[in-house]
Amino acid sequence: MVKLFDSPEMREVIRRYIRAQMAYKGFEYKDLSAHLGALGVVQTDSNLRSKVNNGSLGAQLFVYILMAMGVKHFDLEQVKQILSELRSDELNRASPTDSRSP
Repeated sequence: MVKLFDSPEMREVIRRYIRAQMAYKGFEYKDLSAHLGALGVVQTDSNLRSKVNNGSLGAQLFVYILMAMGVKHFDLEQVKQILSELRSDELNRASPTDSRSP
C-alpha cells in the first residue's frame, strides 16, 4: 500500500500563495474558472474555492491555476516566505505570553 505525503502546513502555504496571486492579479473564483475553462480545464468556481481553501489540489491543477492567472514565474522564495511566516505564527500562538502585571 502506498502512503501519500500530506502536510497540513503545506496545504496552508498553497492556499495563501494562490490567494495572494489571485488578489495581485485581481481574480475572483468565477474569473479563475473561466480562464481555466479556456485552457480546457473544467472547474466550477465553488469547486475551486473549496480546493483552494483546503489547499487540497494536485500538482496539475496547481500549474493550470498559475497558467490561467498568467503567472509567468513561480516564485519559490515567496513560498518559503509564506512558510516562514506560517511557522512563526504557529510558534507565537503556542508560546505563552508574559502575563505578569506591572
